[in-house]
Amino acid sequence: MTVLIRARALLCIALLFVLVACERAAPPDPVSPDTPSATPAAPSDPTPAIIDAEWVASKFQSPPPPGPRDWLREVEKDPIAALKQMDPAALQPKKGRSATERSPPPVETIRSKNPQNYEPTRPLRGWPPTVGQFYPDLALKDQTGQVTAISDFRGKVILVEVVGLTCPACHAFAGGNEPEVGRFRGIEPQRGLGSIESYTQGYAKLSLDHPEIIFVQLVLYGMDGRAPASEEDARAWARHFGMARDRNQVVLIGDQRFISAETRKLIPGFHLIDQNGILRAMSSNDPRHDRLHDTLLPKLASLVKDGR
Repeated sequence: MTVLIRARALLCIALLFVLVACERAAPPDPVSPDTPSATPAAPSDPTPAIIDAEWVASKFQSPPPPGPRDWLREVEKDPIAALKQMDPAALQPKKGRSATERSPPPVETIRSKNPQNYEPTRPLRGWPPTVGQFYPDLALKDQTGQVTAISDFRGKVILVEVVGLTCPACHAFAGGNEPEVGRFRGIEPQRGLGSIESYTQGYAKLSLDHPEIIFVQLVLYGMDGRAPASEEDARAWARHFGMARDRNQVVLIGDQRFISAETRKLIPGFHLIDQNGILRAMSSNDPRHDRLHDTLLPKLASLVKDGR
């Protein structure tokens, strides 16, 4: 009996070895063209080319700003009262006209006597900016090819607009919905939005041509909506929308250091920096940020008129 049990055990072991050997010798299954590879292909970039910013419309759910006042007529009627109320730049040509139609306002062009070096590999500190903190001293090339830093404008009120070249709202804020301006690179501006100049006049009772205001467009995304803007595209943007560097209308050209999900959320957006370089208000598509028409622009007026 014991011999029989041992024989059966040896037979089972032998059969097990035969099965293992056959399995190792079998050829691999052919790979069907429809069979997914074990190594997944690199996913395509899911970032959309158009920087959608329909949020802006929700930030203007309030009575529209009043239309521009006819200051020439009001000066004729009551010069003392009119001069007390009007912005010093109110009689200057407004943004939205072509560069050839504009005449220089009485402002002094600001350029640093000792310009900083442009260092695109230097770590970017303090970005994204924080309200109540010093604004990062960005030193970037401007539309003229020279290096301009935020600190060059210390002592003035700085309004920074964060721009992506494929952002329809950015085109509208730049004046793209005004008939004499036209479309930039065929992109349709967001409907229902006026220029930031018109909103500044309406809600802050100021013009961006005011000698105490520096208007900076910080162009961070280019025509593909994913990478930084090229210098050529940023300069074409400045020419199209009449951003004149000699009138302290500055286009700063960002680089790869700014490209991030956090930056993208700031477009379109506006940053208000006081005379000491501190960020006083920030409006963007982040619902935690300030509303443009009833917070940021009134603060702009307060900083310019009262210095606080």
